[in-house]
Amino acid sequence: MDEHRYYVYQMVHLELFFLWNWLQDHPDESLSSALRKRVGIYRKTAVNTDLITPVTLHYDSAEWLAYERDLQKLFEKHNDNVQAFEDDGFEIFHGTLDKRLPIDFANKKTVVGFQCGSLRYNTADEGEICKTIGFHIANALQPESFFADPQYLPKCLIKLMQETEAKYSSTHLSTGTWLNSLPKWLELFPQEWQDNMSEPDTDIQSHYGFWGQFITARGTFNYKYGKILRKTGKLPFYRRTSSCSFEAMKKHLKDKFNI
Repeated sequence: MDEHRYYVYQMVHLELFFLWNWLQDHPDESLSSALRKRVGIYRKTAVNTDLITPVTLHYDSAEWLAYERDLQKLFEKHNDNVQAFEDDGFEIFHGTLDKRLPIDFANKKTVVGFQCGSLRYNTADEGEICKTIGFHIANALQPESFFADPQYLPKCLIKLMQETEAKYSSTHLSTGTWLNSLPKWLELFPQEWQDNMSEPDTDIQSHYGFWGQFITARGTFNYKYGKILRKTGKLPFYRRTSSCSFEAMKKHLKDKFNI
């Protein structure tokens, strides 16, 4: 619990640092918009009544609107001092973070709705044809890295293709994630995946497709990457999107991983 608490505190501090810098570079965007859209502070507060990835967003609640107003006042007060904004901003959320902590800690090792180990594919109606299946990523092996066993993720990918081919006649897979900028992740995929890769997305959003890189395999704060953001003002890795055929994927996994 102490580790989890410290992780949440450090993430919120980093997000406030990022938020201040983002607003300096994007003066036409309001603080309210950036707070909701660019960082994941909301999900870590008691205003969030869902799991860590909320379905229903209570941005219109009196409690959340009060946080936004208080943070706006701080931004106007500390428009020339990022450290003061970060420190005082954290105190605005400190109490509600503490209320939320036990909920997320209790669910920390639960990968809800992930059908294929550390991968979750988008579902459709039974029998519906979905040629390109999108998928999401989490670490179901926490506190171990899902890269520790070289065959673990390949087996997850095989299961994903088998299930979606049977259910939705899928023939291609696709995802958008910061991992698409990580060489170790890219080893899992064929050349076709590289050929179809998008440019890095610098339109930062609040979800883990961007912010997941600041979480270690254990579920603690990634100091190494946090320091890079603070030093450069840029994320170490940017979200990229790609896709490839099941055919190319299966051949690659068989040739490289003997699966």
